[in-house]
Amino acid sequence: MSLKKLKPYVRDYRGICLMAILLMLVVTMFKPAIRLPSPVHHWFVVVDITQSMNVSDYWVDGKSMSRLEFSKRAIRQALSHFPCGSKVALGVFTERSIVTVLKPLEVCQHFNALDETVAQLDWRMAWAADSFIAHGLFDAITKVKKIDSNLRLAFITDGHQAPPLSVDNTPKFEGKAGQVLGAIFGVGGDKPAPIPKLDEKNNVTGYWDKEEVMRFATFGVNRKTLSVLEMEEGYHGRNSPHGNNPAEAENAHLSALNKAHLTQLANQTGLEYITLDQLSTMSSLFNSSQFSKWQMTQIDLRPWMATICLLMAILYLIPKWVYQRISRLVLLRRKNEVSS
Repeated sequence: MSLKKLKPYVRDYRGICLMAILLMLVVTMFKPAIRLPSPVHHWFVVVDITQSMNVSDYWVDGKSMSRLEFSKRAIRQALSHFPCGSKVALGVFTERSIVTVLKPLEVCQHFNALDETVAQLDWRMAWAADSFIAHGLFDAITKVKKIDSNLRLAFITDGHQAPPLSVDNTPKFEGKAGQVLGAIFGVGGDKPAPIPKLDEKNNVTGYWDKEEVMRFATFGVNRKTLSVLEMEEGYHGRNSPHGNNPAEAENAHLSALNKAHLTQLANQTGLEYITLDQLSTMSSLFNSSQFSKWQMTQIDLRPWMATICLLMAILYLIPKWVYQRISRLVLLRRKNEVSS
């Protein structure tokens, strides 16, 4: 096309830009979308809300932060990095089981609901003070299979066992290792720290003392039969696996990341173990290719159309003399080429 034919359009470039912007705005009212194959990530995120998660052994921006708050912040950051089409379900753990708080929701359509729910997760939601990590993890794996087999599991915990579990009666994983993919995120510091008592406003009112916590392994796995001697000595497979003289845990009132126990559980179940030492760690794993799934995804075109509108608006605001100057330079260059 010659420059002479372009001149009418150049003179009225502002009108063209304005019409294009109006057209784009009208189209966006109908929520345009297109289906394309893309990698998505589906996760069932389970958070330990027992009281040991209130220990503040993280530091963010020069301020101490509890394990629970750090975990919540990492989840919220990860939510903002999920591609559209990904789904996230939420659950909480305490005692021996988990409760599903939210069924799988698409992250773009339901981002506010997911983000606000994570922000409101609280230790007061716990229905019991006990914490049997293995039972909770196994229950989470079972629930993943029931909810959606495409979900990956993220189990976030410090591994603090309360009361201590009988070594001889540790529950065994009866499922198939690796059938459910995902990771155990270990939170907390390596140094044992006191577990705080909190009031209704989350103010620390004190710390749990050694005499106030369960220091004995009073929970086990119920065996089918016990010998007469074991029964006479007070053994009970489920509630008193050590009999009348159970072993005592000296530091039951202190809590630290139990990396060894969580690594052992990860090996049993086929999950990965990752220490959550940075906020970005969770987001990186959630969006890694090893846990992605390709599927047809509804891609919202409104952000792209908004970008085009922005570019058109910039063109609209460019002064006319700029285009005139460019036209003269182009004409001058063409004359020089012809003369040469």
